[in-house]
Amino acid sequence: MYEFQGLHDTFFIMLYGTAAWLALMACVYLLCRHDNVVADDVRSSRTLRRWAAAFMAAVFASHVWWAVLGQEFLADDRLVRNIVAITLDRLTLFPLMMCVLIRMLQDRRRPLWPLIPLFAPIAVAAVVCIATRSDAFEPVVKCYTLALAVVFLIYYVRAVRQYGRWLLDNYADLERKEVWQSLLLLAFILFVHIAYSTNGGALFAEYLTQVNTFFIIAFLLWRVETLQELNSEENEICELK
Repeated sequence: MYEFQGLHDTFFIMLYGTAAWLALMACVYLLCRHDNVVADDVRSSRTLRRWAAAFMAAVFASHVWWAVLGQEFLADDRLVRNIVAITLDRLTLFPLMMCVLIRMLQDRRRPLWPLIPLFAPIAVAAVVCIATRSDAFEPVVKCYTLALAVVFLIYYVRAVRQYGRWLLDNYADLERKEVWQSLLLLAFILFVHIAYSTNGGALFAEYLTQVNTFFIIAFLLWRVETLQELNSEENEICELK
């Protein structure tokens, strides 16, 4: 909603509200229900469910703050409105999605703290650009975010390959344990991000982001509910075998 063309489109408003409502419902479901609906024979990771719920909460919050900032606060100050909303998106949605994807890999406990210094420059850039009333924030942050996404994609491809080899070494049955499907999600998100960033906030791009939201919500719910938790006790048994 960079240009808020969608505010004049009734169908888009309905789609926008539906995406926000589904994200909120998904968050509540992941936090409140411990048994799976999609695959009731699978024991899901509680940690992964919480991270996914946090991401869903951020998706809902993103829809709220874009609407509130655009219609109630900063409606007449496009520069500050976009800087604040984009910064909130970049500091919540992007790192939380990375955390969810990383927590799907159960071969070892990968640290999440490196994400803090990676995203800190965005907050610094926001403060500087608001203070100086600079319009350089959006193009700079778009390029920086795209670079982060590409770097993370390379890192995650390597991590998924390591995880795949670890599964082959420790488990005879790989059903409900592989995570290579997450690479398809990453590729789709990267495509949508590029389309949105290069389309100047046109209405088509705004529709595309909402479709992306539906896809992400559905994929993460399916992935969380069908990915078998592998605890250390099971790993030790497999290694003994």
